[in-house]
Amino acid sequence: MENISTLENSSSILSVTLHENNFTKDGTYYATVTRNTATFKNILSEIAEDNKGMDPFMLQFATILIQKKILKMLEQGKAVNVLDLGTMYIAMKCNAKGKSDVSESGNFYIKFTPTELANSALSSLSVDKVVYADGSPEITEVTDLSSGSSEGSLSKGKPCRISGSRLKIGGNESGIWFAPADADGRTNADESTWVKTDEASLFRNKPSELNLFVPDSLEDGSYRIVLRTAYLGKGKSRKNILETESDVVNVS
Repeated sequence: MENISTLENSSSILSVTLHENNFTKDGTYYATVTRNTATFKNILSEIAEDNKGMDPFMLQFATILIQKKILKMLEQGKAVNVLDLGTMYIAMKCNAKGKSDVSESGNFYIKFTPTELANSALSSLSVDKVVYADGSPEITEVTDLSSGSSEGSLSKGKPCRISGSRLKIGGNESGIWFAPADADGRTNADESTWVKTDEASLFRNKPSELNLFVPDSLEDGSYRIVLRTAYLGKGKSRKNILETESDVVNVS
């Protein structure tokens, strides 16, 4: 596991996107909350920061032991209470037409039921940013293709994948930037500090997926990936540039 002293804290920005409800046609909206993932590494980093006297290596070791024991219990077919925050339990996908169609190995997967303790942690949340969906691009995941990780860490000079919808880059003033983010995850509004990716580094440009190389020139730190595009269709461009940004990614 990575040395705990090199780990980054997680972002604390809560963003909500409102989408028009096309089923009711009554002008109502439904909301989606941007997934701002605190990784296992983020948790270790923040615990170590809050408890300066704790041996960080013992902390890492203890959490690995807990993780391994939880996995072992799941392998035994048990439901597991995870730190009194909720219960992980086993479910099965089954489309059997009869008793004989049910496989003994099964198509099992994990479900999770939160406890009241976990739900009560949401009582103090407030929204930092509300976005109205207007056909703008949406980023759902950023993956480091060299490691296969989607936990928010990217490597300089290595390829990454941006997944989502309406992402295709095209039109004047379009592009992809890495914008520095502060300790609270807020994007630096001074665009002179942003680093634009070279057009040649974008080697897959699809509406649902962009593949590109992370700029070598970036300093180690936290960023949000900003996309701007006017692409409308083959040979067509929008009059206005549409923009979106990713969750915080840590570049090293």
